[in-house]
This record gives sequence, structure tokens and C-alpha cells, in this order.
Amino acid sequence: MNRILLLLLAAACCAARAGDDITWTTTRSPDGATELALGMRAGWPVYKVARHGATVLEPSALMLELAAPFAGGFSVESVTPVVTNATWKPLYGERTVYPESYRGLLLKLAEQGPRARRLAIEARVYNEGMALRYVFPAGAWKLKRELTEFRFVAGSKAFPIYWTEETFAQPPVALAEVKAGAHTPLTIQLPAGFASVLEADCANYARLHLGKTADGALVSLLTGAVESAEPFTSPWRVILLGDNEGQLIEHEILIPTLNPPCAIADTSWIAPGKTISNEGSAPLVGRDLKRIIDFAGTNGFKYLQLDWGWYGTEWKWTDADRDTFRKTMPRYATRTDWIANTEADPFKVAQGPVPYRCDWKSVTTVDLDLPDLIRHGREHGMGLCLYVEAAHTLRAVDMDKLFGTYEAWGVAGLKPGFVRVGSQENTQWIRRMIATAAQHRLWLCIHDGHLPDGSERTYPNLFICEGGGGQEGSHPAIHDVTLPFTRCLAGPFDYTPLLYAKGKTHAHMLAFLVAYYGPAQTIRGGYHAWTGGGDQGKGGAELEFVKRVPAVWDDTKVLDAKIAQRVVVARRSGGTWFIGGMTGAEAQTPEVKLDFLKPGSSYTATIFSDDAAAASGGWCPAKRETKRVTAADKLALPMEKAGGCVVILDPAP
Repeated sequence: MNRILLLLLAAACCAARAGDDITWTTTRSPDGATELALGMRAGWPVYKVARHGATVLEPSALMLELAAPFAGGFSVESVTPVVTNATWKPLYGERTVYPESYRGLLLKLAEQGPRARRLAIEARVYNEGMALRYVFPAGAWKLKRELTEFRFVAGSKAFPIYWTEETFAQPPVALAEVKAGAHTPLTIQLPAGFASVLEADCANYARLHLGKTADGALVSLLTGAVESAEPFTSPWRVILLGDNEGQLIEHEILIPTLNPPCAIADTSWIAPGKTISNEGSAPLVGRDLKRIIDFAGTNGFKYLQLDWGWYGTEWKWTDADRDTFRKTMPRYATRTDWIANTEADPFKVAQGPVPYRCDWKSVTTVDLDLPDLIRHGREHGMGLCLYVEAAHTLRAVDMDKLFGTYEAWGVAGLKPGFVRVGSQENTQWIRRMIATAAQHRLWLCIHDGHLPDGSERTYPNLFICEGGGGQEGSHPAIHDVTLPFTRCLAGPFDYTPLLYAKGKTHAHMLAFLVAYYGPAQTIRGGYHAWTGGGDQGKGGAELEFVKRVPAVWDDTKVLDAKIAQRVVVARRSGGTWFIGGMTGAEAQTPEVKLDFLKPGSSYTATIFSDDAAAASGGWCPAKRETKRVTAADKLALPMEKAGGCVVILDPAP
């Protein structure tokens, strides 16, 4: 079997390299800019991609390693062209209408070996990029590896990371230096333009990382085997394409587009909105949390999120864990009031001291009347979102019963943390969690390693995910201006910006609310800064921006972008535009065109920019100014190192 597999892989690699004698069937994107071609060589499928006539992908193999390997190559049963010209309207999103126009090829193959199995490859090319997937008919499929190659043209460079919350290194590295295990999205700087490798619609499959072939090309690397007796499809293997960095960001709308339509019949209860966490603002004490609700409810927030501790320790402790804690915190060794809180029962609210981890010197005190807090929130237009540890605690209970309990309590959303990711079983479990939450009218903010795949189109109760290096990782500002071109391409990113973070300007932190798309972007801190307490820097007039900035949008445009240096994004809600810009390691003053504004109309620009003259002790507040502008104007946005600028553009009366 191993000898057969080696022969198959050798044939596939040969097909990928020898592109001069492959017979190709080609199609082009609706705008004609991108050409996708499928071909066969020596009985094995290959593909290639070009944009504006320049090669993006050299001929690359399409190969699968099965427990019972394919043998004898394939014959082509048919190649069917597909044309779709359509749009779709999300319940909410980065714009009100998404394009869904593509040109495609459906390649049906018949195995020439004794098993005579069928396989199909569905390939599409959009204005935003290309996507392909494997289509498996009914049968006993046992997939050991997927070996889809991505042979980017020579001279390309990449921005890799190898664990979810890693800081992106600079500058980009040559493709030969990318190591096996690189995460997606993997963004590629081409000799002409930009690309990014992602996946979409991963419902019943292991998740995608990237490996290396024997000759150094990128190849799909699954995080586990895949089995199915039912007909199924692989996730889409996606390559977003852009002539420049800004266009690459604008093309991220392809990821949800590649997912099935909404599966929730009644979506009337689904309402995205800015979320404030108790972390950085208040302990888990009822009177303090009510003050946060009173403040947040009048300043544009829709949800309060309670982080770890409200039901006790994140997962159930063992006796050994409790003994370790007694040694770590000797003053609790003779106390018993914390012990019940280590049972981690998410059906109950903890009371009293809650240790964080058994080997950490950290204890919080919980004093909560949850029904009273939920009632108080409703009176102020605020819903409640609860954290639940998912790797152990959520898997140990009846999920349907627990979510039904939260629905009865009046909880609005959940933040599952430490969700297990990668394997086919983990993917299936996550999908079941999302669907079960929808049945109980709960929205989700999934944290830790889960990377979105566009499934928010199918289940719009999935507002946002982490799946990247956010604020709690204390990354440098250069990381902040790399993420929009990498992690954010996969979908809404809960960066959990801290208002405010020492070493980054106030305007830099506020810009996350525009530069990063997040239907329930969770803010930590802010309350103390705006109310005069704590040491998080004094917030001022920019609270006006926080109050007004929405969480979802009618239109989006990237005005200026240079990966790892700066990003400026404009988003529209109704007739008002909001701009968010941020810098990395150097000060920048981009001058952006306002030609996206309505011609012939005047706008009042309310600008919050870095006030370097008032900076002190690592804090840099924002200063406010206003001016009248039109679509014919340009707007200079001065931003300090690790700085930013946010703007509100209101139609003038």
C-alpha cells in the first residue's frame, strides 16, 4: 500500500510540475481578471490560476490519500461549465448586499482501478478569488490526508504563524522558509498583488493547516482523519486575490458567500451589538455590574459579558487540584467557603471566593443575583452574555438542557472558551453547539483556537470568534496592522480591545471598532477611564465616538492599506460614514480620498486624533476637531507610532 501511495504522489507531483503538456479547461471570473484552469496529466487532476495574465499558481496537484488508495488514475466523465450571476442579503454584515457571481467547472472523475470509485471536483472563480472542493458520493470514505497543492509563483513571500495567538513576524518570509504546520489564513505577497489561502464551509471535516511537499510547495495539511459513509463535500479551499492589500481586505466577503444560506427560520431575535466585558471594568458583584449596565446602556452598548468565575472554576477540580491550591494560597488552606465553587456547575451561580487556577495566586469573589442582573439589564436595553468553558465543562453536560436553562433565565448570548478545534469530531461538535444555541435563541462569541469559516451566513447567531492573537496577548502595534490582512480575512475577530492600553494611543484602540469587523466586538475596560477611576488613562470626548459607532454596516471600503504599517477603513451605517485608522511601529499621515461620499453633499467630519502634546506616562489621549468636507476633498489622518485616528462623517444639514 505504501508503494502504491508513493507512486500516486509521484504522479501527482509530476503532473504539477510538467504544465506544458497538460490539456486545460479554463474559465474566467465575471470581471475577466482571474483565470482558473483544470487539467489532467497521466490520469491525475491539476489546476492553475492567473490574474491579469500573470501567474498566481503554477500547475498544482489535486490529490487525496485514502485508507484504500486510489489506483490507476482517473478518466474524465465530464467537465461541465457553471455560470451564476446573483447577490445575497445577509441578516447583518459588512454591507447590505454581497455579490455571489462566479464562473465554475464541475469535473467528474472515474477511478481506473478495480474499485471504480467516483469523485468530483467543483471549482469556481469569483471577482474576489477562487475556490475548489472535493465532492464525495455515498460510500465508505476514510480519508487519511488531503494533498491539495498551492504552488505559488516564484518570488512570492508569506506571513506565517504556527499557533493561533502567535505574533506575526516581519518582514514576510520566502515561501521556502514557511514551515509545515502554518495556519490559515496564510497571506502571500505575490510579485504582482496579494493572495491568501483559507477555507470556507467546514461542517464535517478536519480543519486546514498547511504543510510542505517534498520539493517545497505548500500543500493542505489536515488536523486529523475524515470518515463518512454519506455523500459529503470537503470544505472550500479558497484563495482570496487582490491587486493590493486594501482590495484583499474588501474581498474577504467571499468566505461567508461560500457557505449555505441561513438555516434559522425565525431570526427576529438576532441583534448584533457592541459588548462590554466585566474584565477590566467590574468584579462579579451585582452592584458593580449594575453600574456598568447603567453606563453602557446609555453609551451605545447592547450586551454585558460576564467572563470566567460566575459559575465557579472554569472546569471541575480534582482533590489534587484543591491540595495544590491550598499550597499555592496558604491563607485559604483552612477555609472551606471556596471548595463548592470548584465543582464548576454551569447550571448554578457561584457565591463567595472562586480561585482562578489551582497553581495561580488569583481569587475573585462572586456576589451575584443573576435574575436581578438580567432584569436590570433589560430595563436599560442591555442583554447578558455568559462565559462557559467548553473543552471540559460544556462537554460534560447535556448541552440542550443547559442552553434551555439559559434561555429560561433570559440570557442573550454565550462565550464558549477553550473550544477544542481541529479534528472532524471537534468540527461536528462546534456545529452542533452553534445549532443548539440557535434553537434556544442564544448568540455565540467563540473563543480561543476556533477560526471562523463563514458559517455566520448559515447560522447568524454566531456573531464573532477569537481564533487569533488578540489584546490579552499584549502584542506590539505592528501585529494590530497585520491582522486585518491575515486573521481578519477569515471572519469577524473578537480582538477584545482594552480601552485603554498603555503604549498604544486612545485613538489606536478606538480604531479597532471600525478597522476590524465585529458584530459583537467585546471591549474590556473603558468604564474606569471614562468615569475617572483606575489607571487606564483618562478618556475624554472620544466617548462620543464609542457611543455612536455601530457594530454592523451597510457598506465597507478600505481607503489606505500597507500590511504591517497602517490600515484605514471606512464603513457606512445609514447616511453616516465612520473611519478607523491605525499605525504600527512608525508614525504615519495617510491622505485619504473622500470620493465615496455622496456627490454634491456636504458632511461634518468629527475627528478624534492622537494628541501627542498631552501624552504622558505611556498614555496618549485623543483630541477632537470638526471640519466641513465633501466628496471632492481629501482628509489627512496624522497618527503617532502605535497610533490612530477615528472619524464620524455626518451629512451636513
